[in-house]
Amino acid sequence: MKVGITLPAQFPFASTQQMLPVYEEMGADSYWAPDHILGVFHPGLWSEIPLSDLAADPDAFYDPFVYGARIGSMTDKPYGVSVTDSTRRRAADLARTALSLNDLIPGGFILGIGSGEAESLTPFGYPFDAPVAALEECLVELRSLLDDGVMPNGPGRMGLPLKAEGRGKPAVWIAGHGPRMLRLTGQYGDGWIPAWWMSAEEYGEKLTAIKGHAAAAGRPAPEASLLPFCLFVESIDRAAEMLEAEPLGKLFGLFAMGSIWEANGLEHPLGNDSKGFIDVIIHDLNPDDLRDLAPTIPFEMVQQVLFIGNAQELGAQFEGYARAGLEHVVLANLTGVVGGMDEIVARGAELPQLMAVLREL
Repeated sequence: MKVGITLPAQFPFASTQQMLPVYEEMGADSYWAPDHILGVFHPGLWSEIPLSDLAADPDAFYDPFVYGARIGSMTDKPYGVSVTDSTRRRAADLARTALSLNDLIPGGFILGIGSGEAESLTPFGYPFDAPVAALEECLVELRSLLDDGVMPNGPGRMGLPLKAEGRGKPAVWIAGHGPRMLRLTGQYGDGWIPAWWMSAEEYGEKLTAIKGHAAAAGRPAPEASLLPFCLFVESIDRAAEMLEAEPLGKLFGLFAMGSIWEANGLEHPLGNDSKGFIDVIIHDLNPDDLRDLAPTIPFEMVQQVLFIGNAQELGAQFEGYARAGLEHVVLANLTGVVGGMDEIVARGAELPQLMAVLREL
């Protein structure tokens, strides 16, 4: 299995400069950055979360495309965005950017794209009423521009080379989860990069559906990836104790679907029809209410958003996904959400150990 790393794509850049050589030494296969404007931490609670020692503002995300151009001067590994959306960025701009970065970055560029999430759209005046329809329209145009250099209809064209010497075309990886998105992934994607937690069995079922859609469209099966948010700890049991002591970390449970809250006998703040990651804008919620809510969230529900454990425990969790077809995992390391810098230092050996385990799967 290949192992990609999500970089600390936030201000200050010194964090990236410090960590990238470490990841290079570990032998990472690819590097990634999210396309977020707002993050997952409420700014009114940030000072109470241990990770705030590393950054003054939880929403200080760099533009991932600009950031990627800089990363390309520091490594010869592939770089990807995980993921942008088709509401803020339309096909022509995405194609030109992808072709530019694929030419400029020695390892090549991977364009991750999905239908978007409310937190990067509605607070900034973008529509979010028919995001999958917007994505489908974009993918039709994007595929035509990247494959043939022209819009499906009309004079629009790309003058940039469609292939970079030694690395071919920029790849398009799609963050599909629901049935329609899985169809689009098979029809138009070179890769699949889901970010919501799902069981290994569900992962395999969705991958089978994608492969069926790809075959029907006469396309090769997309590369099977996964973007798991990982919390390295001494052990799962120790993580439960730490989150009881520092319950604000449990607010990741907000990003679980409302159906999961209902199954735990709870009411999601947005109602139990909430889609979790898709529609939660934590900045809209009252920080005092969140502070009161956090201790009531069961640890088991947090485990349905984050992958939690030491290297051996996490390796055992990912083994099922490997059997289901996972080929290229993109790890997002959240260590320090509880325990802060002390925990980051104490768990420093866990990531390379997990990478070694994953490469054997």
